[in-house]
Amino acid sequence: VKKVIYAESAALYEKINKFPTPEDEIAPETFYGISKFCNHYFAKAYQQFYGLKTVGLRYFNVYGPRQDYRRTIPPVMSAFIIKFLKDEQPIIFGDGKRRYDFIHVDDINDFHLLCTKDSRVDNLVFNLGTGKNYSILELYEIVAKIMDSSLRAVHKPALEGGSEISIADIRRAKGLGWSPKVSLENGLRGMIEYIKAEISKGNIK
Repeated sequence: VKKVIYAESAALYEKINKFPTPEDEIAPETFYGISKFCNHYFAKAYQQFYGLKTVGLRYFNVYGPRQDYRRTIPPVMSAFIIKFLKDEQPIIFGDGKRRYDFIHVDDINDFHLLCTKDSRVDNLVFNLGTGKNYSILELYEIVAKIMDSSLRAVHKPALEGGSEISIADIRRAKGLGWSPKVSLENGLRGMIEYIKAEISKGNIK
């Protein structure tokens, strides 16, 4: 193996207050963020001692078909869509004002492919987001509008840890000719159709 493309995370920026956040700002807080910080230094060690080429990708909030909804607290987009399709009230943790940078999996995979072919990425890390963010309340309203639902959300206590604001500085990735192409609304429409099909097949209970 001559090159490894591995996952870091926007969780490395949990305590940063610079927005959009560039790759040189790192301050994880949660165990999850710290675990991704360890990935970063393992990669550095392999570069130094074995000459392995590595590429670290700091994913922001990735969504799209096949997103794993089976977690104890599922990803917000899948959770909203499934609740609407079941005619159940969606759940918002906290006041819904936390803001996140949502990026579609197709745009992520475009950058994956670029990494396999382009030596300019070697031994660097890249933010993968859109450079825009939306609050959970805004996301709820967008999904409700697309699905023509009047169901009101139920608010539950906020989850501990994590960033209040997340937005990627993607200038480094864009400098290689990549840019996100899937709009939030179009990405959500595709995801809704996918989840509808999965429910009709009995794959989502």
